[in-house]
Order: sequence, then structure tokens, then C-alpha cells
Amino acid sequence: MEEAIAAFHEGMDTFYEPQSVTCTAKNKRVLFAKMYDTFLKPSILQAKLNNLSAKETIELLIPIIGEWIRKNSVREQLNLRNDLKDNTKAAQLRSEGNKMFHPNVKRYIEAIKLYNESIAFSEKGSTERALAYANRSNICLKMQRFEECLKNIRLARESNYSGEKLNQREKEVKNALAKARNKNASSSKFSPDVVEEPELSYPAKENAPQVANCLELRKNEEYGRHVVTTRKLKVGDVVMIERPFVTVLKDSFRYVRCDFCHGERPFTLIPCEGCTAAMYCSEECLSKAYNNYHRYDCGILRDLYEDFEEVSLIDIRMIAIAITTFDNNPEALKDHLDALDESNVNGFTMDWNKATQQDIFNTVHVLTTNQERRHSMFVAMFIFNATILHTLILERTELGPVCEANPATNKFLLDLILRYMQIVNCNRKLLSFNAYKVNEYVAESFAVGCYPLISMLNHSCAPNVKRITLPDGRCAVFVIRPVLEGSQLFDSYEAGHTLHEREMRQSMLSFTYSFRCTCEACTFNYPTLKVLLEGSDVINSENKTKHLYYNRMLSSHEDKKVRKIMAELRSFLNETPKLYPESEVCFRQVEFVRSLQVLYNQTSENAEYWKHCKP
Repeated sequence: MEEAIAAFHEGMDTFYEPQSVTCTAKNKRVLFAKMYDTFLKPSILQAKLNNLSAKETIELLIPIIGEWIRKNSVREQLNLRNDLKDNTKAAQLRSEGNKMFHPNVKRYIEAIKLYNESIAFSEKGSTERALAYANRSNICLKMQRFEECLKNIRLARESNYSGEKLNQREKEVKNALAKARNKNASSSKFSPDVVEEPELSYPAKENAPQVANCLELRKNEEYGRHVVTTRKLKVGDVVMIERPFVTVLKDSFRYVRCDFCHGERPFTLIPCEGCTAAMYCSEECLSKAYNNYHRYDCGILRDLYEDFEEVSLIDIRMIAIAITTFDNNPEALKDHLDALDESNVNGFTMDWNKATQQDIFNTVHVLTTNQERRHSMFVAMFIFNATILHTLILERTELGPVCEANPATNKFLLDLILRYMQIVNCNRKLLSFNAYKVNEYVAESFAVGCYPLISMLNHSCAPNVKRITLPDGRCAVFVIRPVLEGSQLFDSYEAGHTLHEREMRQSMLSFTYSFRCTCEACTFNYPTLKVLLEGSDVINSENKTKHLYYNRMLSSHEDKKVRKIMAELRSFLNETPKLYPESEVCFRQVEFVRSLQVLYNQTSENAEYWKHCKP
């Protein structure tokens, strides 16, 4: 048992970025470990002695864990509380923003984030909200974002801002805007680069336009459900382009991006009036979010971000979307799932041209949970989290009275939370963009989502395809190693041999997905890039020159230069007689993937921001 507890903490620390895990989330782990070690062991032993299945073990543990949570004041220890507007907190945040805005500091982006958080905490029509909008307008003026400055002036007035200062700023910005427009009109016409979106490299399936017709979903005992190609695939081929069923912003982007469309709109975000955790780029996105999911996660969203890992965030949002899909009727959802034959749900054969939202929901509902493979401690951890979330939903959403009136619906909701928590744990994918870090662009994740068809791809630590997030949130699957006819397509579950040694990869995969990886990279212990760089011919003069050249072109972020080297890299990877994982092949593949990210990921505007800020 002690080994299991140690593995639990090590796995959590390994998989989740340290900066993304709050102190309260860590406290929750400690509480769970205490419960497991001092209270739950006899029940776990009983389940093993009776040879109970995973489902039977869950039925045994749910009431036991629920009782422990109630008796040990877990909610109080985690400081779970209603999310309320707080003008005092808003004033503190705005004061911190003012410090960042000071002429000697000029950390405008940090100031904007603090002003946005102040707006989110402030009450509607309050002085604090008016002042935060006014301060935000001043930053927009300093950064020559004149249209956004005027919008913030309007928002400040709608929040009852009074004072001549705003009138003077409005005159100043209108004059500046007129001059800018005249300058643009008199200068030569500028045609911005048109960003080409990737398209499938082969005809699409008639029933599934997001998938190339050479892909098939198969199933066997060794691999379970998996995707194979009926033709040879080349490096650079695009074989899937899919929209996510659900996405959730990462915590650090809540005051930078819209909670609904995830657009980067730090200068004009508006708050949800029911919570302090969500902001939107427009009234339209705010309304769509409420109708699609936010009516159910509004009251618990701040606790989800502060006290739980990202799995729980997506879990609750998936359930919210599921309920709204069935006209906000959880009993209708239950009836649908009771009648659903899960064995007949196949996203690769379903007709997506005629699919209803309920049909699409079915493809997510049947994604793997790996429940039967999980160690009993990890099953208990999911029950522990699901029980807390279930209680919060009953207390803070309109589902409470419905579940109180119908015990079957109440149990169904808890079961659904637990199931989707495990589905998300196995099937979540990162959405990435090109972030500017003072003097270079890097790929960084801004959200987490679930794609039902892409989730059919199995893992390899030496994958032959790569997921690339497009600006509209869709995910394109590119081939990055030649694939023979009849072969399986392999994705990487964020655990590739180029970055992680075998022991760490297998620990991460075992902890999160409950399987021991036996891919080619693990079987033959492929080296990391660091090892390749230290001990291979990549450092000879010719290869070193190529490596530096490709990296310089990629760092330029210039479309034409990157397209040129992408074509060179694609040609090399398709034609080289050298075998993977020889050093040159590995490095060229990494550079090819980076060229795809540069060309097709959304690129943040924050490079423009730094022109006006101190680094």
C-alpha cells in the first residue's frame, strides 16, 4: 500500500506541471492519501479477497468514501466556497495592476491580466469595475490599440464611470485613430499573408468528411480499437481534421482568452456576472457559453480551477454539454443512455453528414475508461473527487432539486461524473499555439480538449503522426514518419522518446493510462535527443550547419522561409535511406514538426505587445 501511495504522489507530480497545481489541489491529494491509508485499506482488501470486478469495487467504495468525506469536514479543509463578486478583492487586484502599469515598470500585459481579474471580481455597475475598464483603456492607448481603447471607454461609462479624464482620453484616441487611418489610406496598399489551412491529402470518407478514406477503425485483443491505413502514407500527409467535442482553458489563460471561443482578447474581455472565473470576448460568446454548458459549471468553476486538476474541469463541462444536448433534461439523458447499445457506436462508420448532436455525444460517451485496468487506489481517487464534485453540483446548480426529487437521477449523475472523469483522463488532448517569450516563439498549450475520432489513435513513444492545433480549435493529424499499407497509426500521449527516457515515459503512461507501453521505442530503448546530440554524428560539421540553419529559419517565423524548409524536411524524411531512430532522421523529424506548428498553429499577438513593454 505504501508503494502505491508513493507511486500516486510521484505520478501526480510527474504528469501535472508544477505551476498548474494549486496548494489546495495538493492538500486534496494529502487528504485522499490519509483516507486511503488509515480508513480504506480494509475495504480494498475485502474487494480483493472477494475477487470483485472494478464495477463491483466501485459500488462497494462509493458509500464508504462518501461517509469519510462527510465525517472529516473535507469541504472545510479544502476551503470550498460559493463564488461571489468581491469589490474589495477587485480593488486589490486593480491596485496590483497599477503597479505593473507604472512608467518605471511598464509591464502592461501583467497589468492587463490583473485589471481583467479585477473586472471579473467586481460587481456589475460598481466603481471598481468602472475604474478597471478605465485603466484598461489607458493601457490600450499606450499600446496604440485605439479601437479597443474606445470599447473600454464605452464599457467604463456603462459601469457608471464619471470624470473628465475619460472624455479627454476619448478625444485623444479619436484623433490618434483618425491620423492612423489617414496614414494607412495614403500608404501603399498592404495585403496580409493569407494563412493556408491544411486539407486532407486524400479523398474524405463519404460518411465522415473529417477523415481520409484510407483510414479504418479495427479492433483486436492486443490493441483494442485502433486505426490502420489501407494505403501507404507519406510524411506530410494530412489524414484527419476534427473539431473537439469539449474544450477547457488552462488556468493561466482565463484572463487572456475567451472561455467559449478561446480567442486571445485580453484588451476587451467582459465578465460572467455569476462567477469570477470566466470571461468572454463578446456578449454572443457569453450567451453561447451559458446555453451550451456554463449554466451548470458557473457556480463551481472557481473551485474546479483552484482545487482540482484539469481532468475534473473537462469532466464537468462534458456532463454540462451532455445535459444541454438533451434539452437540459438529465432524466432524458439517462433514458437515452439506458437504451444505448454502446457496441454499435462507431465514429468511423457513423454518417457525420446527418449526425445529430446526440449522435456525436454518443461517440464521446463510449470512449475508453480503462477502469478494469486501474489499481484500486486510483479508482478510489476518482471516487473521492467525483463525490466532492457531485455534492457541489447538487448544492450550486439547478440539478440539485431534480436529483433530490429522483434518487435514480441522483445516482446516475454521480455515476456519470465518475465515468467521464476516467474517459477524460485517458482521452484528453492539449491545444497549442505559438507563444512569444520575449525574443522567441515556442509551442505552448492553452487549453485541453477531447476529440472522439482522434482518441481512437493508440500511443507510441515513437509516433508516426502528430496532432497540430489549428486556429479555429480543430486538430489536424499529420504523418511524420512513412507508414506502410496495413500499418497502424500511432499518436504520442505527450510521452515521446525524444524528450523522456524510457523509465519516466513508462511511469507517466502507467499512472495516467494504466498500461505498460511496449512500443518500438520502449522495446528497443530509443535514445532521447539529448543522448543523440551528445553521442552521434549530428555534431559533425555538415549536420551541425544544417541543424543551425533549420533552427534559424524556424525562429524567423516568416511564412515563406518556413514553407521552404518544411518542403526540404518533408522530402528528406520521405526519401532518406537512413532508418529511424538514427540521429539525423530524429532531428529532421523534430524540425519538421516545428515547421508544422509555426505554419498552422495560431500565433499569439504578444510579440506586438512587447514593443510597448519592458521585458
